[in-house]
Amino acid sequence: MQHPAEPTGGGDSYRLTELTKRFPGVVAVSGVNLTVRRGEVHGIIGRNGAGKSVLMSLISGLARATSGGIAINGHSVDIASYNPIKAHALGVSLVPQEPKFAARLSIADNLFMGRPIDRSLGFINSAAMRKKAKAVAAEVGLSLDPDEPMARLPIESQQLLAFGKAQFIEEAQIILLDEITASLSRERKQMLLALLRRLVRAAPERSYTLISHHVSEIMEFCDRVTVMRDSKAVATLDVAHTTAAELANWIVGDIPVTRLDDYNATPSKPSAPFVSVKDLSLPPNLTSASFEVAIGEVIGLAGLDGSGKEEAVEALFGMKRPDAGAIAIEGRPVGIASPAIAIRHGIGFLPKHRERQAVIPGRSIVENTLISSYRSFSNALGLIDETRAEAMTRAKMTEFKVKAAGPFTAMTELSGGNKQKVLIGRLTLSSPRLFILNEPTRGVDLATKPEILRAIREELALASGVIMLSESEDELIAVCDRILVFFRGRIVSVLNRGTQAFNVATLYKTIQGV
Repeated sequence: MQHPAEPTGGGDSYRLTELTKRFPGVVAVSGVNLTVRRGEVHGIIGRNGAGKSVLMSLISGLARATSGGIAINGHSVDIASYNPIKAHALGVSLVPQEPKFAARLSIADNLFMGRPIDRSLGFINSAAMRKKAKAVAAEVGLSLDPDEPMARLPIESQQLLAFGKAQFIEEAQIILLDEITASLSRERKQMLLALLRRLVRAAPERSYTLISHHVSEIMEFCDRVTVMRDSKAVATLDVAHTTAAELANWIVGDIPVTRLDDYNATPSKPSAPFVSVKDLSLPPNLTSASFEVAIGEVIGLAGLDGSGKEEAVEALFGMKRPDAGAIAIEGRPVGIASPAIAIRHGIGFLPKHRERQAVIPGRSIVENTLISSYRSFSNALGLIDETRAEAMTRAKMTEFKVKAAGPFTAMTELSGGNKQKVLIGRLTLSSPRLFILNEPTRGVDLATKPEILRAIREELALASGVIMLSESEDELIAVCDRILVFFRGRIVSVLNRGTQAFNVATLYKTIQGV
């Protein structure tokens, strides 16, 4: 492996001393000591929930530290009053995983928001801004019309433009990259990471901090890496003197095995396969996948972003049409060309992005619960039996422990966890034989996650099969009977409950390809 060159800058870019952030009931960052040098690409890696993103929020002023110290280019900041405005003034810029652009404004307007190019008499020089915006896009490998609305761009292009804004418009000295490679194609990922190396050589007074889930990315492009585990920085390693396997060992540490019977599971004995997938292919990410799911089983799909797991379930639910492969339901070949066809075959789907893809904003719990089942609650004239509809919604709220004043409470008033429970209740009304749950605990508070996992194991899996995707190795180990590990488009390993390899550490290393 070719390691990056030694940093060419000198001195500290920023230094954290015993930095701590407490939220009610949880310590998100605990006593972190970290020094990032000028002229280096510094990796931050750790499992989900280790504290990586919160740490970036503290450095960028988005969150206020409970205690500890932050020094930027040798100057200590007052953590009690530190905020994003002061961070920007000190040359700190955070590029988040999901950029916060104004969707309806143009690319140029978004890139220069708060920093317009002026001409004489204080007028904005729109032509210069468009020209510069086009040049910034080209620097990050994009060919775009600067007048195009930002909303038309895919998320990966928005991420690259957010980096371009920090680098070439704000000219930040400390750029924090919070998992921005997660949604990028392999080609664009390689382009961005190679660009970082060139930029460091050109301006060694700068530093780049890269949060990544990929051990391989850290090993290839970072000078040093800090490992976060359980809210603490447990090690800072020189990449040139570390192997991928050693780094993975630092990340997982000594992790106890979570047992399924923590959830008092009593699933039905698995029967003959309900669904069988054979040689499913959906380029560029999914090369080939074959698996089966029986009634009473919870099957986990694990893998890094771009590994092919998302494409496998999208093809199974008819969201995308595969290039090759076959799907059979109860032994009979079927063609699933759309979600409507998948639903008719007894497949239910919970999407990853709840707010964009599933919640009906501005509507009540009862409307969100029954939106796909209203025909079952209507009379011969097509009128809704409101008494029955309300009774069913109350029953689902009780079944899934939805905390709300009543069925007519607006969804906007619910927490993320309670919204997710409503959506799971909606799925169960159609009595699917197979549930596909894509990140069912995404954006859910810590207290609610066990309730959702328990419902998956104890209720959904009793009379149906379940496919569950999760970025949490702990959740997959706790809930699943089998875990299929995707890596570079294929299923490379199957971990079975009851075997020695069925543990968090082995699962994490297999996902990383080490």
